[in-house]
Amino acid sequence: MDGERKDSTSKDIQWHPAFVSAMNLEFLENREDLVFEREYNLNTRPLEIDLLIIKMKNEVPIRNEIGHFFRKYNILEYKAPGDHMDVDSYYKAAAYGCLYKAYGDTVDERKADDITVLLLRDARPEGLFRYFAEAGTDIRNVRPGIYCLSGNQILFQTQIIVIRELEEKTHVYLRVLTRKPRKGDVNRFLELYKDLSGKAEREYAESVLEVFTEANEKWLEQWKAIW
Repeated sequence: MDGERKDSTSKDIQWHPAFVSAMNLEFLENREDLVFEREYNLNTRPLEIDLLIIKMKNEVPIRNEIGHFFRKYNILEYKAPGDHMDVDSYYKAAAYGCLYKAYGDTVDERKADDITVLLLRDARPEGLFRYFAEAGTDIRNVRPGIYCLSGNQILFQTQIIVIRELEEKTHVYLRVLTRKPRKGDVNRFLELYKDLSGKAEREYAESVLEVFTEANEKWLEQWKAIW
């Protein structure tokens, strides 16, 4: 998060905590199979992974399609609306992967093949895709909004998630983390929000709700109607 390139009009909104909450809700069906480490500290304060998700048992299938790609250690780098995602964003996340591997308690405790890197952004990072295409990297669009990278330039198994392109009904919590909400996304989030009963789930949803309303003030009156 330190040193990110931001749009000059970007408002100081706390997108990252809401992103972590949205990911907890995305993986609700497998929540007991995963360990979430928010802002995982890599030795010194500026070196923090946005979100580290540890899969407890390799044989347990992850139902959310983003998690189909998961291995044991999964490093997520999230770019808020207005933040750039470029080639240096990839190398920063890959460097986190290298450091995370190197900081195991014993030599080669964390296998390179057990580490994945996921880069998530609301809009498609055209420059980054262009860089990888020119480098001869294999880019496969395996599902709407989900791109798997392999070959040239890729240090670990890597995914780029374009949130705006994700399937609408499957990824409601991530899709509302935007400055350009779609009416259908808002309505679906409202319906899910009203039906959540667990204390933790409500708190996660309220975190997403708070950031959404701050970023989209014109929707505030509509949200208040359900409180």
